[in-house]
Amino acid sequence: MRYLLLFLPMVLFSSYLSQLKEKELNTDKKIAVTEANKLRDSWINPINTKYLYQKGDQFPNQKYESFTVSIDQPVFKSGGIYRAIKYAISKRGESLISVKLKRNELIAAAIKNGYLLKRVDYQIEKQLLLIKNAKINVRVKKEAYLSGELDSTFLDNAIIEKNRLELALCDMRQSREDIYKNYRDLVDFNFTLPRFSLVKREEFFKKNLDISRLKMAKKAYREYKYMTISRYLPSLSLFGNYNYQNSQGSQFMPSFEYKDSFYTYGFHISMPLFDINSFKNIELAKLNYLKSSLELLDKKREEKNLYRAIFKKLGYIDKKISLTYEDLKLYSSLLNQTKELFKAGEKTKYDVMTMQNSLNSRRLDLKIFDMDRQILLLELYKKMGFK
Repeated sequence: MRYLLLFLPMVLFSSYLSQLKEKELNTDKKIAVTEANKLRDSWINPINTKYLYQKGDQFPNQKYESFTVSIDQPVFKSGGIYRAIKYAISKRGESLISVKLKRNELIAAAIKNGYLLKRVDYQIEKQLLLIKNAKINVRVKKEAYLSGELDSTFLDNAIIEKNRLELALCDMRQSREDIYKNYRDLVDFNFTLPRFSLVKREEFFKKNLDISRLKMAKKAYREYKYMTISRYLPSLSLFGNYNYQNSQGSQFMPSFEYKDSFYTYGFHISMPLFDINSFKNIELAKLNYLKSSLELLDKKREEKNLYRAIFKKLGYIDKKISLTYEDLKLYSSLLNQTKELFKAGEKTKYDVMTMQNSLNSRRLDLKIFDMDRQILLLELYKKMGFK
């Protein structure tokens, strides 16, 4: 059980996914950052410009044009601007973690399919050994039946068992094709499968991305709650305008021309006096914040249960491995004894072959259980993040 106390440092997984998958994920990351930056700067109002040119046939000599530049910028919203910036930062963190989680899911799927490929290869190898033993059994039963030592029922059962094993082998090979297809959907080339050991419980919760994402979401909803409240509090804005006018001709003075430019600036303070939905909006923001807190607590409970379940399943696999080692000792002893009896003429070569195949099939069980263990550990590592 010593391996249960080990912690495997994160290994590099950057080249596990196909180039197209990596490009998609990088694009998702850029979108998340861009949307967050847009949200962060949304409190800054645009600078507006307007140009007007006017001429008509009612008074052909008249022409009028004007150009205006104006800005009306809030600089204080009872903390709303500061909260809006912090809200945007929290949303960016949440979005980036979501992209990382998506990437982890894809990497974990690629690795899992790699484990499943090795597992099914071991199963196929074991199945071929079982088929060899079944064929030997059919041969022995056939000789015994032809010599009158056995009833045909025993031979029939041996043949049926051989056919059952061969049909199961076909299913395994078909299953392998499905797994390989899923594997190739995610990767461009084969990679060396990583080895995982059980991470400590504290490390698992410290680096758990689902929990980190919900923590960011909770922060975002908290800032949004204060943003909503600030909408109904006093705000201060600065404004400024620059105007240019050019007027030529008039109804009574065709040669008249007037040009002028001027600017205005100042500030204004505003505050909503009545909004029928103000209390509802504030209450809704508070409820969303409460919901995010509950979701975080629920996720922590789920991850705690996940860790406990995987730990117990690993214990069951360890038990299987321990029993298999006991079987290996028994089969090794029986094989040696069978070889000695074969030399003495008391056992046939079929007995030796059968015992050797049985021993080898149990060795393959160890490899199959090892893949089962790695698939379980992968469920923890994909929650923590691949470097």
